[in-house]
Amino acid sequence: MKHIHYEDWYWYKDHAWRVNARKSGLYTHILRPVIGQLNDMLVRHSKVFVYRFDIRVAGYTEDNKIISDLIRRLKKRIRTHYMIGDISYCWVREQERSKHQHYHLVFLLDGQKVRHPHQLNKWIAAYSEFFDLKPHWAGYHNVRRDQAGYEVKAQEACHHISYLAKSRGKGYRPKYTHDFGVSRYI
Repeated sequence: MKHIHYEDWYWYKDHAWRVNARKSGLYTHILRPVIGQLNDMLVRHSKVFVYRFDIRVAGYTEDNKIISDLIRRLKKRIRTHYMIGDISYCWVREQERSKHQHYHLVFLLDGQKVRHPHQLNKWIAAYSEFFDLKPHWAGYHNVRRDQAGYEVKAQEACHHISYLAKSRGKGYRPKYTHDFGVSRYI
């Protein structure tokens, strides 16, 4: 059974994380891996670049192939351009009033190599034209462990990306299609 969390704080690995549970609440089966991705990257890197964006598709699809293709192509570009092997990401599929789905995505990258989303925006825009998608840039965070206010920055990033776990809009898909996906993390 899916559990919905309605509180402003969520405990993950003995740490309270600030989350955006307003209105519809957050699915914990999605929230845990989203926070897990952030937590893992913050442990592995002294600086983490957190980038959230949304994608609207031109028409309804029964699968998530379009988002899988976009992520695969972005990962290839990121690895080649920034020389990064460690790429974390999360995505969710939603459909509310529209006849077709949209996606929310988060990429978490080594902040020593990526500091601004300018190049990522260019690649996403180019792929969006090719795939007939409409991107929306939802913001980014640079979280540095050695900087004053590190905890505040980490909490702001968590609050921002926890939006992916909101319960509203999920489940409108064929049974064999997933509502969300995350990269593998330790």
